[in-house]
Amino acid sequence: MRLRIAACLATLPLLVSGCGYFLPSHHYYAVGVARIGDQVHVYAPLCDGERVLEVEAYDNAAEAQASDDDPDPTRFTYWKAADPTEESVAEGWLILGDSRGFKQTPVSAGANIPLPERVGISLRLRVERGEHTVGDVVAVLEAPEYPAGTDRRTVRYSYRRENSKDLRDPQEIRKQSGCAAAYPA
Repeated sequence: MRLRIAACLATLPLLVSGCGYFLPSHHYYAVGVARIGDQVHVYAPLCDGERVLEVEAYDNAAEAQASDDDPDPTRFTYWKAADPTEESVAEGWLILGDSRGFKQTPVSAGANIPLPERVGISLRLRVERGEHTVGDVVAVLEAPEYPAGTDRRTVRYSYRRENSKDLRDPQEIRKQSGCAAAYPA
């Protein structure tokens, strides 16, 4: 599943170019990303009733080139965590590599690879009709920076990868996104 997301997301900039002729940019799920101190914060907009069950951050470029029969499906994974224990994490407020808000950490941050510049993010969610997976790709180095201790709910996040200057606060992201379950898996 993640390989399909990586392959689709890797080609997405080609599809959304040309005035959105093939696929308008608002037809893919997007997260917000910001650097607060030395942490990479991700805001995954969710509707009421949608909950994060698992998050995986991986090297999107390497994953897109991997074969389907790769014996190690986490070879390009930077970090993977599941079963949130904190309400804010289940609601989509994530810190890449920080497993404190999860019961399980199948891949500890940096155990397989260092944090890539372009991070694929796959989210397995509980939604009204069961489970649903969405994903996005974020450019860590293009994310806005804020001093350590800044409230993550007040910063402006880089929102759309095709325009790193598109900065929005969480309320604007949530309003623009709609429900995660509405996006293709």
